[in-house]
Amino acid sequence: SSGINAEWPLRPGSSKQVLLGVGDNFGTLHILEVPWSLRQASPNELHAMSSYFDRECSRIDYYKERDMNRGTAVVDSAPQIPTALETAEEEEERLKKSFNNYLNMEKEFLVKLGLRKEDDPVQLLT
Repeated sequence: SSGINAEWPLRPGSSKQVLLGVGDNFGTLHILEVPWSLRQASPNELHAMSSYFDRECSRIDYYKERDMNRGTAVVDSAPQIPTALETAEEEEERLKKSFNNYLNMEKEFLVKLGLRKEDDPVQLLT
């Protein structure tokens, strides 16, 4: 395929027809008619395109912020991997602590949904 090396707007006899002459590397001249929709802007085109770009920018900002928040949340809530072998008692204590954290998070979630009252007790494992 050859690249475009020059283009010339042509002025035919009709004022309603716009032609574009495009030459390639092989010296071939291609005459293209520019459609009306590409030469005449629609009534609200500028406003519609501005709104589109604003929506896209806000969407991109939202996803960047969400990814940043997810990144910190994943790091904060990552399970602790034991470095040395645990005894049965240490493992049981770690699992109880993890389950109690889960119960507290579940209570907070249910309170936010309005399905549980703030002062309802949570039955934690001891």
